[in-house]
Amino acid sequence: MSQAYLDDMSAIWDMVRNSFHSTLSSETVNLWFADVTVVSFENDTITLSTPSDLKWHVICTHHLENIQKGFCNLLGFPVKVNVINGAKAQHTPASPAPAEPQPEREVTPVAPTPLFPSSAISQQEDAQRDLSLPTQDKQEDNTAEYTFDNFVIGASNKFAHAACYAVAESPAKNYNPLFIHGASGLGKTHLMYAVINELKRKNPAINIIYIQGDAFTNELVNSIRCNEQHKFREKYRKCDVLLIDDIQFIAGKESTQEEFFHTFNALHQEKKQIILTSDRPPREIKTLENRLKTRFEWGLIADIQPPDFELRIAIIKKKAEQIHLNIPDDVMEFLAENLRTSIRSIEGSIKTLSALSMLTGKELNMELANSCIAELVGEGEPLQVTIDKIFDAVQEKFNVNRADIEGTRRTKDIAIARHVAIYLIRVLTDMSLPSIGKMFNRDHSTIMNSIDAVEKRMRSDSLFVMDVTEMKKVISGQR
Repeated sequence: MSQAYLDDMSAIWDMVRNSFHSTLSSETVNLWFADVTVVSFENDTITLSTPSDLKWHVICTHHLENIQKGFCNLLGFPVKVNVINGAKAQHTPASPAPAEPQPEREVTPVAPTPLFPSSAISQQEDAQRDLSLPTQDKQEDNTAEYTFDNFVIGASNKFAHAACYAVAESPAKNYNPLFIHGASGLGKTHLMYAVINELKRKNPAINIIYIQGDAFTNELVNSIRCNEQHKFREKYRKCDVLLIDDIQFIAGKESTQEEFFHTFNALHQEKKQIILTSDRPPREIKTLENRLKTRFEWGLIADIQPPDFELRIAIIKKKAEQIHLNIPDDVMEFLAENLRTSIRSIEGSIKTLSALSMLTGKELNMELANSCIAELVGEGEPLQVTIDKIFDAVQEKFNVNRADIEGTRRTKDIAIARHVAIYLIRVLTDMSLPSIGKMFNRDHSTIMNSIDAVEKRMRSDSLFVMDVTEMKKVISGQR
């Protein structure tokens, strides 16, 4: 199979995987499917590879049939799906030695489901087909866990939380549209589902549609292909609340933007609530039409920032309580200090540690956490690597060894080097002050004094500012 052919199949698999977000939580989709890849597509058989025994077992046991249906619905013809354990495949002996058998699961082909049901199906069922909000039963099964009560609030997300709560209390009254932006994995989807659940609790008959931006495009394309644009428009322009996740994916797609422009206008004129999320504010979405940018700014724009250390600790405690997992303090601090940019990665790491502890029978401790650090800290370099780089840069700049910096000697040169090391660890790693204190065997107030001393000198000593700036560049790899 050519590389171009494989790339096409990989793109199709991405669409199938994205469709799972309508029935599974984002954390579940990312945990089990994020690193599943397409190996081949031959004789109407698609072979997928997953990198671990645990993921292979879970996918084959619980998700194989849904993967099959996803491919059939998208491709439009029956296919078979095989899943292999890629980790074992990588260790298969080379010829002429006998190859190690591959674990494999296959399901029987099923007929694809049509995009729109026949006229005999009720309008209510029609509104709940495809990629719109799941039926009430599925909604309760898969997204009921996302509520305002279990959303952990901190300085980085309290404004977005308050805005969503206000919309759930009085839809289309004050904040319409509501536009939430922030990096992936910070809780935007949680808030959207929280709004949905609260609205459904108050009015079970309310017509809500939740969809992702790329899925909206795919559904529009399918409606055009089937010459059923009228059903598409009726579905989206008759809803009471429309929520589109990752709206930035419609940017650059002329037909999609045109259709959404008219859908937006129709809903807004009818005083129907619109909630949108994106990874950036409207003005920063390149290739998005200006008329859409201005409409997105009609209501309220709220951002979500990465959580600080204290919020990450609170999230870990909350998520651990939800699955009845006891995490020791040192492991909790390890996770909070290393997983700094995404709540989703924190949730995934907790589930992974729980599964490893259960399957291996080992106690959940630092040894177990360190054994899977590549998976837990895959989004950036480990904390210890950054700390080592900081000490290397400070030692070179001040000609003071690390033992003296971490020790108790108080000569002028050592004290300055120690202050700078503490300052750099604080601003470059986001470690908590108590954690830095433990590293230097000093209390919280002493660490604060060191940081204040550096900041005070930087306000009056331009050469010192240049030295600190240069060290930051060295540590971050810019020099």
